[in-house]
Amino acid sequence: MGMQGDSSGPFVARADVSPVEISSTERRWSRQRRLAYQILVPVLGTIFLIATIPFVVALVQSLTSATGRFVGLQNYILALQNVLLYESIGRTLVYGAIVLPSEILFGLGLALLLHRQVRSAAIRVVIYILAVIPLVVPPVAVGVVARLVYAPGYGVLNQLLLRAGLIHQEIRWLGDPTLATLAVASVDIWQWTPFVYLVLFSGLQTVPQEAVEAAQVDGAGGWAQFWYIELPYLQPLFILIFFFRLADVLRAFDHIFILTGGGPGTTTQLLSIYLYRVEFKFNDTPQAAALAVVVMVVISLFYSFVTRVLPLERN
Repeated sequence: MGMQGDSSGPFVARADVSPVEISSTERRWSRQRRLAYQILVPVLGTIFLIATIPFVVALVQSLTSATGRFVGLQNYILALQNVLLYESIGRTLVYGAIVLPSEILFGLGLALLLHRQVRSAAIRVVIYILAVIPLVVPPVAVGVVARLVYAPGYGVLNQLLLRAGLIHQEIRWLGDPTLATLAVASVDIWQWTPFVYLVLFSGLQTVPQEAVEAAQVDGAGGWAQFWYIELPYLQPLFILIFFFRLADVLRAFDHIFILTGGGPGTTTQLLSIYLYRVEFKFNDTPQAAALAVVVMVVISLFYSFVTRVLPLERN
C-alpha cells in the first residue's frame, strides 16, 4: 500500500515517486522562490519607500507646529474649521461630476462604435495612435495650449466664432464662473477620454464572439447585447477607470493653475489648488500636511469600502 501525503501541501508523496525525486523537486522550487524574492524585493521595497516616506513626513508635520513643537491634533482641527476647505471640496465634486460621467460616456460610446462598426485593422491602428497622443502630452503643455484657445483677445475659439458670425463680441471663457468651470473641465475631458476608450475597447475584445452571435440570432438589439453580454465583462474595468480618474480629479492642478489659477475668485479652486495655496501662498505647512493626511485616509477608506461592495474580480 503506497504512502499518501497531505493533499493540502504543494507536494503529494506517491508510491511511484522516490523520496530523492521529491527532495530534488522541493529544492528546485525553493531556488525559484528565492530568485523570485530577490527580483521582487528591491522593486517592491523601492515602491514602498517612495510611497511611505512622504506620508510619514506629512504625518509628522501635521502633528507639529512650524517650529517643530508637538501640537497633537491642533493642525487637523484648524484645517477642518476653514470654510474655504469645504468650498474647495464642493468645487471638486462639481468638477468630478462633470468630467467623470462625460469621459466614461464618450469613451464607452467611441469604444462600442469602433468595436462594432470598424473592422479595418489599419483604421483601428490610426485611431489608437490618435488616442494615445493626448495621454502622453504633459499637463503643463495641455494647459498652455488650452490657454491659447480660451484666452480673451487672442483666443482661437473666440476668433473662430467671430469670423463665423456666431457671436458679435468676445466671450470671457475664463472670466465667467460657469464658463471657467466648463473650460477647465473640457480640457480634462479632451485629455482623458482616450484613456477610457482604450481600456473599454480592450475589454470588449475579451467578450466571447459566440455569445454575441447567439444573442444576435435570438434577435437581441444593440442595447440588449451591451446590457446583458458586454457590460458584465466591462464592470471591473469601470471600477478601475473610476478610481484612476477619481485620483486624477483629486490631484488635477496643472491645466487649472495655468488657465485660471483657481479663479475667477475661488470658482475653480479645487482641493489640489487649495492645498497648494495653503502651503505656498499662506506658508502653513502643518495645516497643509494635515489636509494631505486626511485626504489620503478618506480616499483609502472609500477605496476599501467600494472594493468590498464591488469586487474587481467576480466568480
